[in-house]
Amino acid sequence: MSEKMIGYSLPLTGLVAILLAALSVYAVFTNKQEPVPLFNFPAISIPVSSLMAEVPNSANMPEVELFPADTLNAPANTTAHLFLMGFMVTAGGKIASLGTYLLRPIVIKAKEDNGQKTA
Repeated sequence: MSEKMIGYSLPLTGLVAILLAALSVYAVFTNKQEPVPLFNFPAISIPVSSLMAEVPNSANMPEVELFPADTLNAPANTTAHLFLMGFMVTAGGKIASLGTYLLRPIVIKAKEDNGQKTA
């Protein structure tokens, strides 16, 4: 492949990566798509018997769920998705930048030396 062909394909590839990442983030924030379930934290619960040790028959009391698992996992997965898509946008920008560097003409400006030294 010639430099020009690679130079035109790299910005196109970078822009496609940026566009796909932006569409993915938009779909996640509009609830049209679920983020990838990277985290699967259990619910945070405490046993009621530990709070009421003096009460008789407190050993039979159930656990109280303070934070459900969905409340913990949804923000963590959304944040991880946002960071991953930010990485994809940055990578797409770098790829597009490499392509534009290949397409730019290289101009070398040389100064004529007259043999005079300047202080």
